[in-house]
Amino acid sequence: MIQPKALIFPDVLRQIGGTVVLAIAYYGMAEISRHLASTPQDVTPVWPPDGIASGAVLLFGNWMGWGVLVGSFLANFWAFRDSTSFLSLVVSTLPVILIAIGTMLGTLLGAVLLRKTTNYRYPLERVKDVFKFLLLTGMVGPSINATVGVASLALSGKVPWTAYWTVWLTWWISNVSGIFIVTPILLSWGQFREKNRHSNWQWLSLGSTSEGDLLQFPSNLQFLRFWLIVLEPSILIGLVILVSKVAFGEGYHLEYMLIPMLIWSAFRLGQPVATLLTFIVAAIAVIATVNGKGGFVTEDLNQSLLLLQSFIGVITLTILVLTATIAERIQAQTKLSLAFAELARTNETLEVRVNQRTEELNEKNTTLKQTLETLKQTQLQMLHSEKMSALGQMVAGIAHEINNPVSFIHGNLIYLSEHIQGLLRALQTYQKHYPHPPETLHKELDKLELDFLQEDLTKIIQSMKIGTERIHTIVLSLRNFSRLDEAEWKAVDIHQGINSTLVILQHRLQATSDRPEIQVIKDYGELPPIECDASSLNQVFMSLLNNAVDALEASNQGRLFDDIVNNIWIQTRQMDTNQVMIMISDNGAGIPEEIRSKLFDPFFTTKPVGKGTGLGLFVSYQIVTQKHNGNLWCDSTLGQGTKFVIEIPVKAQRIASDASLKSK
Repeated sequence: MIQPKALIFPDVLRQIGGTVVLAIAYYGMAEISRHLASTPQDVTPVWPPDGIASGAVLLFGNWMGWGVLVGSFLANFWAFRDSTSFLSLVVSTLPVILIAIGTMLGTLLGAVLLRKTTNYRYPLERVKDVFKFLLLTGMVGPSINATVGVASLALSGKVPWTAYWTVWLTWWISNVSGIFIVTPILLSWGQFREKNRHSNWQWLSLGSTSEGDLLQFPSNLQFLRFWLIVLEPSILIGLVILVSKVAFGEGYHLEYMLIPMLIWSAFRLGQPVATLLTFIVAAIAVIATVNGKGGFVTEDLNQSLLLLQSFIGVITLTILVLTATIAERIQAQTKLSLAFAELARTNETLEVRVNQRTEELNEKNTTLKQTLETLKQTQLQMLHSEKMSALGQMVAGIAHEINNPVSFIHGNLIYLSEHIQGLLRALQTYQKHYPHPPETLHKELDKLELDFLQEDLTKIIQSMKIGTERIHTIVLSLRNFSRLDEAEWKAVDIHQGINSTLVILQHRLQATSDRPEIQVIKDYGELPPIECDASSLNQVFMSLLNNAVDALEASNQGRLFDDIVNNIWIQTRQMDTNQVMIMISDNGAGIPEEIRSKLFDPFFTTKPVGKGTGLGLFVSYQIVTQKHNGNLWCDSTLGQGTKFVIEIPVKAQRIASDASLKSK
C-alpha cells in the first residue's frame, strides 16, 4: 500500500510543477508580445503563447491543458479586467474564464486530432504529417479558441457583434501564426533532446553530422571540428539577424536573401536550428511591421499585417516541408544502408552455401545459364511490350479525343463559309440598291475595308480547312500506328504503317538551324496485304527510322549547312510468293565492323548517356525473327551509309515462341 503512494506522489508534483511553469511561460510570453508587437488597436499579429501551449501539450500530454487554462486566464485577466468596483471586477472575470476554457479546449482538440491521425508519431518528420500539423493543430484548434473567445467578449459587451468576424479573423490568424512559428521549435528541440540524451557531442552538430563523423577526425584535429561546429551556427544566426535587421528595420527589400540562409540551416544544421531561425526572422519582421518599418508596411495596417502573415506562413511552410523532406531522405538512406548490410550478410551466407554445393551446381551450370538468358530476354521483351502497350493506349486515346472536336470544327467550316458568303452577298446587294449611304455609315464601311475583308475571310476559311485536314491526317496516322482497336494479327497494308510512322516522325525530318530537311525517298513495290502484328511491326519501323535520323545528325557534326545532304531511302519488294522485303537506308557515316556484330545485343548502344537504352534494335530483332518468323540484318559501309533489311512472310507463320512466351 505504501509503494503505490510513493510512485504517485512524484507524478503529482511533476504535473503541478509543469502546470505552473507553463502558466508562467504563457503569461510571460503574452506580456512580451503585447509590449513588443502590439498595434495601436491593441492587436498582436502573432500570439506565441498559443504556440507554447500546443507544443507543451504535444510534448508532455493532455494534462498540460491545466497550465494552458491558468496561463490564458492570467494573460487575459490583466487585459480585460474592470477594477472600478468589486462587482465589475467579478463580471469582467467571467468572459476571461470562458476565453481560458476555449483556449484549453482548442489546444487539446488540435493535439488529440494530430496524435490520432499520425499514430502518435513525431509530426514534423514526414511531409504529410507536417501538413496534418499545420491543418489540425495550427488551424482547427485556433478556430475553437477564436470562436469561444470572441463570443465571450461579444456577450460581455467588450466587442460589438457587428465586428465579430473581423475580430474573430484577427484572433484566429494571430493564434495560427503563433503555433506555426513557436510549436515547431519546441517539438524539434524536444525530439532532438530525446534522440541525443546520451551523447556528449551530438548536441553540437544538431543533426547534420553523426557521432561516427567525430571519430573520423584525427585526435589532434578534434578541436578544429569543435570550432567548426560552433562557428557555422554562429555565423548563420548572425547573418540571419543582420539581414533581417537591414530588410525590416532599415527598409531595404532584402527579404528574399533570408530564403537561402534558412535553406542552408535546414540542410546543414537540421530542423531545430532551422525552426529557431524562422522564429527569429518572424519576430524581427513582426516588431518592425507594427512599428511602421520594413517592406510589408502600407498605409493600411490591416493590409500590412496580412502581407506579414503571408510572409511568415510561406517561410514556415517552406522550412517545415524542407526539413521533413530531408528527414524522410535520411530515413530512407538509413533503411537502404541497413538493407545493404543485410544483403551483404545474406551474400556471405549464400557464398558459404554455394561453396559447399559447388560440385552439385557445376553439373547444372549450363542449363541454368541458358534458363537465365532466356528469362532475361523474356523480361526485356515483357518490359518493352508493356511500355509500348501503354504508349499505344495513350496515343490511341489522344487520337480518339482529338478526332471528335477536329471533326466537329472541320464539318462546321463548310456551314461557316456558306453563312459568311451569304452575309457578304447580302451586303453587296444592299450596297447595290443603296449606293449612297449616309456619311456616318459610309465612314464605318470604309473602316471595315469590305473588299479586303471579303478576300481575307475566304483565305482564313481555307487556312482553317487545311489546318483541320492536317490534324485529321496526323490523328489517323496515330491510330494506324497504335492499331489498338484492331485484332493483333490481321492482313494489313505495310505501306500504310510506314507512312503513319513517317507522319509521327515529321518533326524530326524537318529542317533545323544546323541542317536542311531530311529527304525521304520512297520506292514502294506492289505488295499484297501482309498478315502480321501491325502494331509491333510499326514499332520496328519507328526504331529503324529513328536510328537513321540519329545517324544522319551524328554525321553532320562539324559540317557546313550548305554541304549537308541528308537522305533516307525506303524500298519495298516482293521477293517471292510468300516473302516481302522492306529496306531502310541512309547516307550517314556508316557503322564500323566491330560494332555491327553487336547491334542486336540487349543494352548495347553507341549513343551518349541519356540518348538511348540499347533495347530498340534488340526488341526489333525479336519482333521480326521470333514473332514474325522473319529476318532482320544490317549492311553498312563507312563514309557511305547504313542499310537495314527486313524480310517477313506474307502469310503469318507464328512459331512456337509465342506459345512458349505465353506459358512463361
